[in-house]
Amino acid sequence: MEFDPSEDQAAFRDVVRKFARTELAPGYLERAKSESFPWAEHRAIAGLGVLGMLAGPERNPQGVEDYVAAGLVVEELAYADFNLANAVIPVFLMTSLIARHAGPDLREQWLEPLVTGQAYVALGLTEPDAGSDVTAIRTTATVDGDDYVIRGEKTSVTMLAHSDAILLVANTVRDGTSVGVSTFLVPLDLPDIGKAPIADTGWLPMGRGVLHLDGVRVPASALVGAEGAAFRSVLGGFDFTRPLLALTGIGCAQASVDETAEYLRSRRAFGAPLSRFEGASFVLAEHATQLEAARLLCYSTLWRRSVGKPHTALAAMTKWYGPQEASKAVHDCLLLHGNFGYSAEFPFEQRMRDVLAVEIADGTAQIQKIIIARELFGPDFVPYDRSRR
Repeated sequence: MEFDPSEDQAAFRDVVRKFARTELAPGYLERAKSESFPWAEHRAIAGLGVLGMLAGPERNPQGVEDYVAAGLVVEELAYADFNLANAVIPVFLMTSLIARHAGPDLREQWLEPLVTGQAYVALGLTEPDAGSDVTAIRTTATVDGDDYVIRGEKTSVTMLAHSDAILLVANTVRDGTSVGVSTFLVPLDLPDIGKAPIADTGWLPMGRGVLHLDGVRVPASALVGAEGAAFRSVLGGFDFTRPLLALTGIGCAQASVDETAEYLRSRRAFGAPLSRFEGASFVLAEHATQLEAARLLCYSTLWRRSVGKPHTALAAMTKWYGPQEASKAVHDCLLLHGNFGYSAEFPFEQRMRDVLAVEIADGTAQIQKIIIARELFGPDFVPYDRSRR
């Protein structure tokens, strides 16, 4: 077993690390308190080649898809700025899906702007009555001649306030009959689209919102993948987002642990540095251990993704365990700073509110545990709707 990154992976990580800690870290707190999206910094990240890593060989600076390298990049960005790191993950997902499943017109229109940071495409899955239960999706796309007419509502759409388009799923109706759930790329400047913001406690630059579609007409070329095949093909295999989300929490928590270690060295009580007291040092030792365990689980999952091995159960493990341990670590680092930690002048209270977002995004801990049980032990461990018996 080889646990070190390859020479190429380490070199790319180090470039991102230097940029993130020099250029991004000093402005994290100010940016995190604003609802404006930091486009200049996002495009600077794009300038490193980061946003093309999963966009196909012609746009990938590494030439090959490397999910471990993507994880290293995301963790380094999150160490400096949790929100900018999380803005990268949907770009990875969108470029990957568009490159694989979209027609030539959509690839031509969207891939280059996404990779250069000039455009953004959101993901629309969640609905008011359909979160983790995708069978409850109510948004419809009705075939009308050569077009589709979309009606419905999507909620909890990350980056909706700043996006140019949305990749959404809808129950597709042809000749009055449902043909399954399809995926569509819908520009957000079309008529009959309404948007409303969601007032969040953290993750403010990410611009989460609610989308209303009241008879939005799109051409057949907006279809991504085959009609009725949204979950069988297009959206059926993006488990890689879960370890990446976990790594944003881990990177953010690691920054908190490192900063707290420095604080304990300098802060004195009862004639000695706080670092001499086991009540403080043991807390950091425990969190360093838990974060390392979560980190290794993430990179194991991403390695399996890169080499084509099954990884759905592992991805679900990373998604509940990593954010949980990250939140605990940030919370304890705040407490170890005493009254200073509670101040809005320090980053810990902001990080607590930001990291909480990845305990929810892409499925809560409860949903991840259902996935783990299903993958490891079989369908007898899957909940079912007793009303449908």
